[in-house]
Amino acid sequence: MKTNRFKYHHFFLLVSLLVACVQFSNCSRKIEDVPVAKVAGRVITAGEFAFAYEMSPRSLTGQKNDKARQAVLNQLIDTIVLARQAERQKLDDDPILLKSVDFYTRLAINRELYLKHVRKLVTVAESEERTAFERRKTTLFVQHFVSEQADIAREVSFGTRHFKHTPLFPGAQQVNVPGSGIADKVKWSDVPADVTDLLYNLPIKQNSVPFFDGRLYHVFQIVEKEREVLLRENDYQVNRESIHGVLRMRKEQKVAATYIQQIMEPQNVIIKAAALNALTAHIWKNRPTKNETLTQYISNEEINSISSDQHKFLNDDIAVFKSGQMSVADVLLNYKVNPVKISYQSERHLRESLTNAVGMYARDWVLSEQGKKERLDRRPSVIEEKVIRKENLLARKMISQLGRQFYSQNPDTADTSPAIGKYIADYTTQLKKKENIKIFTENLMAVKTTDIGLARKIDFVAFHTQ
Repeated sequence: MKTNRFKYHHFFLLVSLLVACVQFSNCSRKIEDVPVAKVAGRVITAGEFAFAYEMSPRSLTGQKNDKARQAVLNQLIDTIVLARQAERQKLDDDPILLKSVDFYTRLAINRELYLKHVRKLVTVAESEERTAFERRKTTLFVQHFVSEQADIAREVSFGTRHFKHTPLFPGAQQVNVPGSGIADKVKWSDVPADVTDLLYNLPIKQNSVPFFDGRLYHVFQIVEKEREVLLRENDYQVNRESIHGVLRMRKEQKVAATYIQQIMEPQNVIIKAAALNALTAHIWKNRPTKNETLTQYISNEEINSISSDQHKFLNDDIAVFKSGQMSVADVLLNYKVNPVKISYQSERHLRESLTNAVGMYARDWVLSEQGKKERLDRRPSVIEEKVIRKENLLARKMISQLGRQFYSQNPDTADTSPAIGKYIADYTTQLKKKENIKIFTENLMAVKTTDIGLARKIDFVAFHTQ
């Protein structure tokens, strides 16, 4: 949301690849389940391949069609083969790896929970789309008053107190409207969802009734409108999909907020000040100094700098709630898997960022427990995600082990990058020769992979750069 003046109680289900995975789940299961390859008993489905293809870099997918598909499939096969070898070497007997797999499984459960309790409950009617289209063609010039006191807001609404304009959100375009003074020039997409109907139905030069956002009271006045006179049906049809998406997103946010509040309110989540302060002090002391970015991700240096004599506080509970608790170590593991931006503007801002992160991770854990109660962890999509995530983590562990082997055998190698790459590739090739691998070329070439998937890539990038 573009404002820090409106406090909207929209708690989003922050789940990995949420939009991408939801879009993907709308595909026909029959098409998804078609096998494109087999590695021993492990089937690579058309759905899994399509998702991997659309997530692959352009350096792979930019090749000729058959070569691009084979390159992406080879990466999937390599991952599975390396993961199987890691299991043979008992590398899966690792508490951190098991916790990471559990975390990814919980994200998949939350996705299914979102589908069940939010996505499937929301519908968007054509009449709503057409109303939004008309509003999209209308620019509002808004004056906005804000106060913490209800009686003052009522006085402004009645016109018995001076209306002092405050920008709707930071960066709002301000213009001088003759006869009215300074106002914000806003479009439909700029208007906060909770006040859209209020603003667009408000007569010009009339003060609105006070709107309470849960923290502050707002009064609005529309001083002028600009509207495109000619609205073409073809223009509506061209923009219908994007309008539908915005309306659906706004509705889903509202439904999600209600659902999450219903689940979380009985939990009485408490953030432990002692553990939070210790973590804040440590990260602040070891904060990055190489750049001037005030908001960024915690680098591994801040976490890895925790010395052995400080390890005790990692086991301290930092969040407790009705159905469980989270330690500092749990939070840091969650952070490594699903990072959120942290503010280094001051130690106070850092503490607030960490508080929000802890609350979010606790919320996601509680929601996943609810999903388990509803047996969503038994759904094929969740089981498949668990398998794929575990394979990727095991393959990484195997590659790390191969790297250590290479360095122990070649301690004097100057430029190791090409050599170690060849070492790992040769090792993987030998493993594949020993595996029973079957590729279904016809099925592989029939999988639909077009630039329609670009939206999914954008969703993925946006999620990880929030």
